Amino acid sequence: MNPLAERFPGLSTLPFVPLVDAPTEVHELSRLSAMTGVSCWVKREDKASPRYGGNKVRKLEWLMGDAREKHADVLVTTGAIGSNHVLATAIHGIKAGFGVHALLSPQPMTRHVEENLRADLAVGATLMPIRASVLAPLAMRHHAATLERKGFRPYVIPHGGSSPIGILGYVNAGLELAAQIERGEVPEPDVIVVALGSGGTASGLAIGLAAAGIPTPIHAVRATPAVVANKIALGQEIRRTVRLLRDREPAFPEVTTAALSRITIETSLYGDGYGTPHPEAARAKELAAADGIQTDPTYTARSFAYLVRLAEERRFRRPLYLATLSSADLGHLLRAAPMPARWATSPRSWLRRR
Repeated sequence: MNPLAERFPGLSTLPFVPLVDAPTEVHELSRLSAMTGVSCWVKREDKASPRYGGNKVRKLEWLMGDAREKHADVLVTTGAIGSNHVLATAIHGIKAGFGVHALLSPQPMTRHVEENLRADLAVGATLMPIRASVLAPLAMRHHAATLERKGFRPYVIPHGGSSPIGILGYVNAGLELAAQIERGEVPEPDVIVVALGSGGTASGLAIGLAAAGIPTPIHAVRATPAVVANKIALGQEIRRTVRLLRDREPAFPEVTTAALSRITIETSLYGDGYGTPHPEAARAKELAAADGIQTDPTYTARSFAYLVRLAEERRFRRPLYLATLSSADLGHLLRAAPMPARWATSPRSWLRRR
């Protein structure tokens, strides 16, 4: 399903690799709604693909399409050592015939982080350490140049897949949600809650909803440092993506200002920093599980905690939550997965690496 091409035929020429079982389901969170007296809803991006779902898969549909059009054979990307984006790229990219090389930066070690890291190795991703995420853009360019000298054709995917090409995935999702509202599958929400990592999900969703005329605000719950995602960076992402869309299809509306105005960055659950524990997130993990939603401590437990807070304070009547962590079972990968290298689990070893 490609709502962009359906609504704007001029965009049908953009390369696209179908990966998502679309549209993803929308339904009420019955237990949370009963507990708070507020009608809370969810869009199940976690079920975007049985192989590996979550929000990164929508971005990969367009990024891998662009990589194929450019005849690339290796995808080069980056993230923290437990990155969901890196794992999604590894699982879907290697299945599609690409090599996947990932430059990984440190983050606190949790069970979720270790499982993602081992799953990366199980599917055959090549993993390399970098000392900090701020070094990633330069490191990826250097690694891509090295691959080119060896005769490969690398395609660089930025942190979180959040380039204008990748953001098209959530423009698509915004149009998909608008169609679900129009069909009466979900009442029009008065706020949408989503985790804020690289910013591409919130930016694309805002563009898609604005293009469809849906005025719902988006509250993006910070999980990464302000240097990674902030209102200025989101504005640049939105502006570049809308320009790409309008260059290909002039009928696509100019929604840059409208899209950016929909997004509020919520910082109160960031706590002590990226990947660190948060008491509200710990409680939210249990409440989400009661409604069948899996969360991770870095991103989605924080955003679900914010949804719980909004519902308990009754600040909105119909909040909708984007469940962006894959719920696919990785057991078959983990059973055969090697243990990660020492540099991945030992801070002292990491600091000795380049």
